[in-house]
Amino acid sequence: MSTQQTAKTQYVQAPNGVKYAYRRIGAATGTPLLCLAHFRSTMDHWDPLLINTIAARRNLILYDYPGVGRSTGQVASTIRQMAADVHTFLGLVGLTEVDVLGFSIGGMVAQLVGLNAPPTINVRKLVLCGTGPSAGPESVPTPNMAGFLEHSGVKHMELPQMRILFFPMTKEGEYAAQGYWERIHERGVESSGEEHIKFLSDGLTDGGDGMNTMRNGIAEFFTPETSQGLNGSYDRLADLKMPVLVANGHVNFPRRFDEALMLTSAYYRTITSFPVSTVG
Repeated sequence: MSTQQTAKTQYVQAPNGVKYAYRRIGAATGTPLLCLAHFRSTMDHWDPLLINTIAARRNLILYDYPGVGRSTGQVASTIRQMAADVHTFLGLVGLTEVDVLGFSIGGMVAQLVGLNAPPTINVRKLVLCGTGPSAGPESVPTPNMAGFLEHSGVKHMELPQMRILFFPMTKEGEYAAQGYWERIHERGVESSGEEHIKFLSDGLTDGGDGMNTMRNGIAEFFTPETSQGLNGSYDRLADLKMPVLVANGHVNFPRRFDEALMLTSAYYRTITSFPVSTVG
């Protein structure tokens, strides 16, 4: 079985010329679980501990958004367009049924993948991690957004920034962050025959255009005037008829989302919190 460290990147090309990069990992049968990554990240930034653990039982697909990582094209300017790109990709690889896991911005995209899915695609289940819905009546200001922008918009995303953004500021969090950072760098030429890909807009060689385009898409998703109808999720969450797992932390950065996701859904049930995770 291929792993996060060894899986070969595959490509499929859309009629508009965009090449979608993806990887298949794990079981060869069963409904695939498509994983949608966080802000600025690529397939290479999924933690092998998480991916390989899930892949022991599931058929996984990792995917780079257009303009990110190994995919060509332009970074989408809205969450709605990012979801539409996922629909295009699924059609190109011939999938009619899929489960979707989205982390951070990936969770925003996952909501619209489910809500805006064409009749040809059945989104069977959703897992929304460290994320939230679009703007709505229960939305609250984000007091630490400035800190999020500061740490996520640096020239080079390195261990110190990842620790602040994704791990608790405790000794356990420090160990977990270090372990995550070491594991993602286990993938490289020696293990996969492919270079490790850096974050979107690394080194700001694109002037930060890709990163800023993605950031603007998030801002529109969280603005009432620009997140209505097919552009948003808040007033449509009850339309998600499939099972949805919301997996958020006690101290989410930049803000806590789980209450809004649950209170605007058709039905919800809370579960007991897990201890501090060692998976980034």
